[in-house]
Amino acid sequence: MQSLQSGPVITYALIAFNVLISLWALSVLKNRGDFKRFVFAPFEAARGRNLAGVFLSHFSHSDLWHLFFNMLTLFIFGRVVEGALGMHMLTVYVASGLAATALIFLLRRNNPAYRVLGASGSVTGILFAAIVLNPEMNVYFMVIPVPIPAPVFALLYIAYSTFLLDRQVGNVSHEAHIAGAVTGFLLAGLISPYHFAPILDRIHGLLH
Repeated sequence: MQSLQSGPVITYALIAFNVLISLWALSVLKNRGDFKRFVFAPFEAARGRNLAGVFLSHFSHSDLWHLFFNMLTLFIFGRVVEGALGMHMLTVYVASGLAATALIFLLRRNNPAYRVLGASGSVTGILFAAIVLNPEMNVYFMVIPVPIPAPVFALLYIAYSTFLLDRQVGNVSHEAHIAGAVTGFLLAGLISPYHFAPILDRIHGLLH
């Protein structure tokens, strides 16, 4: 599929939608309104309650920093994915978010205290799709300002998220990150006309 000639409009539209829903949620929180509608609670969803939160939680964020870092990642890597896959970038975004929700539901549906919100599942899917599509790029951690080859970053990210999955380190949904990452990685390879050849070549080059 050809890249969009008018620019990464899907990426910008998703950022705008996330910002609007998040500002709405933060306004409700500030005014002590019903904030739970913006939060996915698998225990509640399993019992048919707060189903609006299943949807809205994909776009709401806990604070402005949470929103900023997710949208910065989406801005950087969404353009890579949209440039390569066109409209299918939206497929990756939505499928990664759904996979994150499904895994969280399966693992946490009997935990009444578990709550989650944010676009991290979808955004991580976009990040990993970009790694498949442009494996020659380097990825940077803000805390480690050195270039990391994209395939190495992908491996480290999955290992780190899996290690922390049930250790409750930080207020992070590692389930969402893992599900989103795997979904984005697989979908990008399946949709791209080059499939997984570029990243396999990159891995071969790194090993030799």
